[in-house]
Amino acid sequence: MRRILAVAVLAFAFASCEKSTGEIGLDFVDGSQFAFGTKSEVAMRTHTEAFDSLVTLRPAALLVGSYQDPIFGRPTASFATQVVLSSVAPDFGANPTVDSVFMILPYAGWYGDTTAAFQIKVQRSDSALTDSVYYAFSTAAAGETLCDTSFVPKAGVKTLRTGVRVGETSMFLKLSRQKFQEWIVDASTANPSVLESNAAFLDYFNGLIVSGGPNNETMYQFNPGDASAKVRIFYTNDSIRADTSTAGLDYGVYDLLWTSGVQSFNMITHDRSQAAFDLAAQDTVLGEPSVYIQGLGGAVTVLNLDGLRALRDSGYVVNYAELVVPVREGSNLKYQAPGGLSVLQVKGSAKTLIRDYQRGFVGGTFSASGVLRKGAYRFEITRHVQDLLGLDTTSSYRMMLIPERMASSPLRAVLHGNADAVEPMSLNLWYTKPN
Repeated sequence: MRRILAVAVLAFAFASCEKSTGEIGLDFVDGSQFAFGTKSEVAMRTHTEAFDSLVTLRPAALLVGSYQDPIFGRPTASFATQVVLSSVAPDFGANPTVDSVFMILPYAGWYGDTTAAFQIKVQRSDSALTDSVYYAFSTAAAGETLCDTSFVPKAGVKTLRTGVRVGETSMFLKLSRQKFQEWIVDASTANPSVLESNAAFLDYFNGLIVSGGPNNETMYQFNPGDASAKVRIFYTNDSIRADTSTAGLDYGVYDLLWTSGVQSFNMITHDRSQAAFDLAAQDTVLGEPSVYIQGLGGAVTVLNLDGLRALRDSGYVVNYAELVVPVREGSNLKYQAPGGLSVLQVKGSAKTLIRDYQRGFVGGTFSASGVLRKGAYRFEITRHVQDLLGLDTTSSYRMMLIPERMASSPLRAVLHGNADAVEPMSLNLWYTKPN
């Protein structure tokens, strides 16, 4: 029956809770001082798409890893980053020898099974990272391997019992000391011009690529804005080795930095062969009972507001418009749902935030309760609806829901579509009609 109503939207645009009399119905006040008048639900169609051309340049977090999601399939992330000199023209002293090298990756978060072994690889990049825009589908050619290891990371978490953070704040990867002896320490005397400026160094050393193994079950986020994001070289020289006093140094330290400001980007792939939904078989005519949201460009939900198109010349005055997006109960127990979603209007290939964001908070925060984490996202989109019903021809009846921090977070959710038989996604209007 719901599908029939969706098709017949031009004949019956509103599934009204009460016939409008043109008078203000104070009994309908619902969550906002402007939610008065006749309350009605607008017909819409919903389906799921992939998000094309996701920009991942200089993201808030750099990601490595993958995991098998029974609903969404397997997303995989790796990243490429430049590294720069902590000081130009470094002097490593007489007869310097690299003792050890570590890449320090400050944790920003994780997603998946943190108790599972994690394979990670670091390679020198054979591709220069330019000033170009980089997308999720962009790639960088990997060169010589500097580290290839598997272990169980001990990422810092707060214990439920004490609330105290335990574990490590960063991942430490031991890199090839022989390569950094050659590329950095020996180069300081054999080819000093490449270390005389960061511009010269970036021409000489493209950067690093960090990737995971094919059987990982976790995705880790690392914070490039943390001051500890670096490659640290420990070395000795004749002076250090000769000083045997208690106050003497055991080693010298030199850092290569990959903190914010350098070029970096996330590289993302999605294997949906085992996913519970098929992006190529979405019902865009009647809409879907379930729709999907996934970070890293994996999935976005598209809404077509057919009912509003039919009401353009109705004369209704919309006082308040609320979009309610229920989350499928139990779908976010193992894999966390995004804390918030954003609403875009889609016109051709252009995707922009709806005009309501100009006024401040629109909503879209996930609120859930109960063992099965039942909840919904709610948005106030009154101005956008008023634009669509008015004379603003720049607005579009096609909207898109996207997860927050999409370029740096894998969080995902299963949403109720318009064709859900029990609790469909809904656009509710409170309106009056002048006499």
